Amino acid sequence: MHPYSYKISLRVTHPNIDPKKITITLKLKPDHAWKAGKPRKTPKGTPLEGVYSDSYWYTNLIPNGEHSSEGTLLEDYLTYFEEKLRPSASFFDQVRAEGGRVELFIGIYGTRNYGFEFSPSLLESVAKLGLSLSFDIYHYPQKWG
Repeated sequence: MHPYSYKISLRVTHPNIDPKKITITLKLKPDHAWKAGKPRKTPKGTPLEGVYSDSYWYTNLIPNGEHSSEGTLLEDYLTYFEEKLRPSASFFDQVRAEGGRVELFIGIYGTRNYGFEFSPSLLESVAKLGLSLSFDIYHYPQKWG
């Protein structure tokens, strides 16, 4: 199988939670966050029309944003993060009970065919945490940094 690269981020969307609560609870620094009802703006801070309809918080879980399958397979990295996030299970339950969503967003990049396998135990563990797995698959490599 040919190598690929990937990035993984944790995303939380909620009707109105203060993103600071997410940061404190998860003990992770967000890469970007906003609170429902606040004026919208671009990532560079340029004002946009309207206000945010939901609160949103995300952080990249992999340093430098991307990792190669030649170093660590995607399924191994997901297992590692599932174990790290396990203590936050009750918080994730609360977010979902209040109409929110918690997901592991996975961007995958490669120029040829590649594959990965999620074991039943990994899928069960992620499901127990109530995390969605979201994928964007690109047919070209990224050039981060």
